[in-house]
Amino acid sequence: MTAIAATRNAPRSSPRSRSRGGVRRERHEPAYALLVAVLALTALGVVMVYSASSVRSYLSADDPAAQGLEQLVWAILGLGGLFLAMRLDFRHLRYLAIPIFVVTALLLVAVLMPGIGAEINGSRRWIIIPGVGTVQPAEFAKLAIVLYLAHWLDRRGTDARGFANGFIPFALLVTPGFLLIAAEPDLGTAGVYVITAISIFFMSGANLLYLAVIGTGVVSAAWLMISNTSYQMDRVRTVFDPFSDPLKDGYNTVQGLLALGLGGFTGLGLGESRQKFLYLPAPSTDFIFAIIGEELGVIGALAVVALFVVIAYQGYRIAIHAPDTFSGLVACGITTWLVVQALINMMVVTALMPVTGIPLPFISAGGSALTINLAAIGILLSISRETTQTGSLRDALFGFGRRDGRARVPRAGRRSGPSPRTSRR
Repeated sequence: MTAIAATRNAPRSSPRSRSRGGVRRERHEPAYALLVAVLALTALGVVMVYSASSVRSYLSADDPAAQGLEQLVWAILGLGGLFLAMRLDFRHLRYLAIPIFVVTALLLVAVLMPGIGAEINGSRRWIIIPGVGTVQPAEFAKLAIVLYLAHWLDRRGTDARGFANGFIPFALLVTPGFLLIAAEPDLGTAGVYVITAISIFFMSGANLLYLAVIGTGVVSAAWLMISNTSYQMDRVRTVFDPFSDPLKDGYNTVQGLLALGLGGFTGLGLGESRQKFLYLPAPSTDFIFAIIGEELGVIGALAVVALFVVIAYQGYRIAIHAPDTFSGLVACGITTWLVVQALINMMVVTALMPVTGIPLPFISAGGSALTINLAAIGILLSISRETTQTGSLRDALFGFGRRDGRARVPRAGRRSGPSPRTSRR
């Protein structure tokens, strides 16, 4: 009886803190600084899409709020996906990595086929689904390559450092997606796709020489595509002096700079943009950062930059403190993808890069992009629930340089073979 009573009175571990096989998992609250930053950007995106698209929505649908309401619906759906992904165990993504990768590859092929892919402004990037709208497979491809590479590199272990077992398979996995996205053509998204893949390969402990070879090959392929396309070469030429041809090749860049200049330090006021009156092309998508600068001024633009800095800091912090190699690689890939895409968009608007037609994450109009971005953040938050302390919003803004003495990066290079978890399956 005494033994039975002792057994009954013994503390029981929570089901959430145990995995199969009795291994304890420490669960805690997600990284709220990351969540707050993403919610702020999403809310700002709905407001700015409504403002930036009001003129064009009125002319096309007699309803200035048409695109803004559509963005609101997609934001609600995306936030639902975020909170669902945040509550799910990120380890289950291992089983979905290969199916998602294969389905996405098929969609990238299908979007290039006449009759399936919709051609808009000379680009074939969208598949029209009746009753839903347009879906952009390239957006799903970024998440697909993150999940698959994280799963594959985790199982490879130190073999990923080799040439035959690391570099060659990696190139064969990444090159088809890059070429298919570039063929749409969408060199901006193709660049984000490759940079994301390289960041995961780097974090897994890849040989730096192989990374240099990959980077050189990607730049060479991109330059070959650009040099053989007249309008892309014109964009490259005019980025250094857009005012040399302000009514043609430099028009987009000039109008974006004018919007930023009109905003000044405090902005013209929310909804008071002048460039959205058919002057600035794509004001609710590619150049929405220019509208933010015009209406909210330097203060608003810097606030957006600061929120992305929080996402970068929190995302890489989660990757460094991730509980296993797979989740660390996933966190690194997602963070790199979102931050690099935001950086490219802002550099295009400020005339630091040629026009690429790449949207600003969480803010630009676009249902498939917004939902997949929010779902990716949900995965990051799920990982953060099992990481070490990820820090507060104050730490995200002012905590650079602090160290807690913990292991820095869960790298595949620290093991001599595949992970025990995957080898038993």
